[in-house]
Formats: sequence, C-alpha cells, structure tokens
Amino acid sequence: MSESTHIEPFEIEAPEKTNNTINNAGEETNDNIIFQEESSENKNNRANYKGGSDSELTCILNIIVSTIGAGAYSLPYVMYQGGIIVSLLLLILVSLASYYSLDLLRSFVVDTKFFSFALMTETILGPKWLKTYAFCSFTLYTSIEVGYLRSIYIYTKGMINLKSYLSIFFYFVISTIIEIIVCLNGTKIANLRFLSIIIISCFSLMLVSLIIVSIAANIFGNVKEKFTSNNLFFPGVYPPNCLNRMFHMSLYIMIYNFCYSYHSTFPTILGNLKGVTQAKTKRVHFISFTCVFSAYILITFFGFIFTDDVPNELFQDNDELFQGIWAALRNPFRFILILFLLFLLPIRFIVLRDNYITLIGKKKMTFKKETIIIAIFTIICNIIVFSVTEFEDSLKELQIKSVLQAFGGIFGVIISFCLPVVNYVSINGKRKLKSIIGYVILVIFVWIGVFSTGHSFYYIFSGKQKE
Repeated sequence: MSESTHIEPFEIEAPEKTNNTINNAGEETNDNIIFQEESSENKNNRANYKGGSDSELTCILNIIVSTIGAGAYSLPYVMYQGGIIVSLLLLILVSLASYYSLDLLRSFVVDTKFFSFALMTETILGPKWLKTYAFCSFTLYTSIEVGYLRSIYIYTKGMINLKSYLSIFFYFVISTIIEIIVCLNGTKIANLRFLSIIIISCFSLMLVSLIIVSIAANIFGNVKEKFTSNNLFFPGVYPPNCLNRMFHMSLYIMIYNFCYSYHSTFPTILGNLKGVTQAKTKRVHFISFTCVFSAYILITFFGFIFTDDVPNELFQDNDELFQGIWAALRNPFRFILILFLLFLLPIRFIVLRDNYITLIGKKKMTFKKETIIIAIFTIICNIIVFSVTEFEDSLKELQIKSVLQAFGGIFGVIISFCLPVVNYVSINGKRKLKSIIGYVILVIFVWIGVFSTGHSFYYIFSGKQKE
C-alpha cells in the first residue's frame, strides 16, 4: 500500500526499563522510573534552537495554541460576577495548581518517553483507566468543538444573510467540507507550526483590539467606574449567603481549570521537541505557561472594564467593538474570529485522534478510515450546532449548557489532576514529596469538582436559572 494511504503515525515507543538515575546529559532523573535513553540524533541536536518544527520556540508556540481558546473570553464574566479580589485569588491558586500538575506530567513524559496521554494511561494504569480517560476526554473535547462551531456559525450569520433554510443548509454543507479538510491536515504534527502562527496572530489582533477599545471606552466615560468596593467580593451572586458563594466559587475554579486543560495534548507536543530533556522541557513549560497566564490576566482585566455589563463571553456580540467610523472593520474582525476558531478545531481534535488510534491501533488505521471517522464526527457536531442554534427556544428546558458544565467540571479534574498524579505516583512511588503534594492538590480539586457538579445539577433539577 502506498505511503499516502496511511495516516501520519505518532512517534511513540514503549520505554525500556533501566537502573540509571542520571541520563547522558548529566541530568538527574527520578528514582524508580521507567527511562529510555535518548537517541544519538537527539544528543547531537540538543543544543539547537531554531525556528524548525522541532525547536523550543515552535514547541512553546504549539503549547500556547493548545491552551488558549474561546473559553478564555469567559474570564471577564467571572470577575464581573465573583468580584475583583475573589476572581484574582482563585485564578492565581488554580494557575499554581495547574502548573504543578503539568510539571508532574512533563517530568513523567521526559522519564518514560511516552508522547501520548492515552498510551501512557493504558500502559501504566491499564485498559479500564484508558476507557475512563477516553470517555472523559471525548465528552469534554466534543463539547469544545461544538462550542467553536456554534460561534463560527453565529459570526458567519453576522457577515452574510442566512435566513432561509436553503442558505443554512448550503452553509453547513460547505463548512463541514472545509472543517473535514482542515482536521485531516491540521492533526498532523508537522503542520501544527503553521496553524500556531495563524492562531497566535489572530489571537494577538483580538487582544490588542480589546485593550484599545477598553481603554478608549474608559477614557471617554462610556463605562462606569469598575474599581469600587462594591465590585471586590461577589457583586453578582444572589442570594449572597455563604453556601451560594461556595457553590459559585467552585464553578469559577472549574472555569479556570477548563482554561488550563491542555494536559491531553501536552505529551504529544513535547514529543515533537528535538532532545526531550528535563532542562529543555522545564524551560519550555515555564515560558509557555507564563505567556498563557499573562494573556489570561490581560483578557480578564480589559474584558472587565470593556462595558458596564460584561457579557458571558466576549466577542459573541462584537458590535460594541466597532461603532461609528470603525463600523467598516466589523466584518473583517468577524473573519479573524472565524479563522481563529476554525484552525483551533484540528488542535483540539488531536486529543480525540490520540484516543481512537490508541483504542483501535495505529496499524489498523488507514487514511480512508480516518477520513470516515473525522467526517462522521464533524457532521454530528454540525447537526448539534444547527439544532441548538435554530431551535434554541424549544431546547431551553433541556438546559444543555448546564449538563455540559456538570460533567465538564468533574471530567476536567480527572484529566488535569487525577491522571497526571496517578501516572506519576505509579512510577515514582507515594512517598516522594512531589507525589504527596500532588495527592493533596488532587483531593482538593476532586472535592471542588464534586461541589461544582452538584451545583450544576441543582439548577438542572430545580429549574432555576444561574445568575
């Protein structure tokens, strides 16, 4: 069979056991680990730092892109509801916990040379844990893909007239074909660098636009004073009792955790780095996480002062960005938003691809089979988008968003904290200080996840609407 009939395989090899505690670069490794020595090619190229597909710079860009998505534009609403002090404290705490769990995962990847989250889960913890991870990640990332497609549909309707069902039908046919092509090519790691450049460029333009418009709105007095004592603690939580505030805090924490849930793609992206060593991956992790955290702070702050009533998600209704002489830029900005979300689709789909390749086996997966899988998945997601958007009033009673939040919170905890900690501990033992700290963080976030899930189900069964 010709080479073109097969998908691009992940470069994943089962690690070999060794008793070495120091690698060939002279770096200390963890005790009681599974470790595979680097190839001679990696040793020779360890010092390289160039703009190729396997350089540190490219790896940093790819990690940033795998992290930042449309979920970041919900952060200002958290500050609007929870208050300035509460939201910032929670963001910092979740950021520190996420950084630590990602560092455990990074250390595990370097020591074992497993560059697939699904494969490491199956090999270290067994097929039952793999099925648990596959179900959690499939549910979580499918909801992300549906959210992106829905936003693309809304922005497209803002640019062109899609009122008749015939025009809507043609839109979904054309968009589905484009999405299938993008996912087929974008899930290849070699093409990820080009997607990252486009996505970061679009994101930077949106962030700069947000900063400029927010500053202008405050200078010209279009926005009321936001930094008052009334906005410090839970201004949008009613009734303002202790239990209700705790429920909302758990929900805010899950939103922040969701924004840092790039654990599933982290090993795959690190695997494309030339010379996967402790020192190099630490540097990549620190720089990429610092960039993401800084972006979240900027989005939160300037999104909070953007308007008097902060929307649930920035840019869903972007008319306020471009008024008067700026009205001509409205559609170009929507086009940038569409490009941003469109090219995020294959990067999020990498997680789902990792799952079904591990479950089915890469030797059995041909290009034809993968095309069919991607096509079916994309068609189903677009049908969901059409149903939810066009029949929104009829589906309100089902409270689909609350259901996704209910399961998304606990699934996010499993992916971001449970599996990284359990994988690390299974190799390095329970008595290490890093393992103990990991367990403490895990227990805290499991309780918060249960609390958040209970909060969402309470609103589902009570029929009440969230503030």
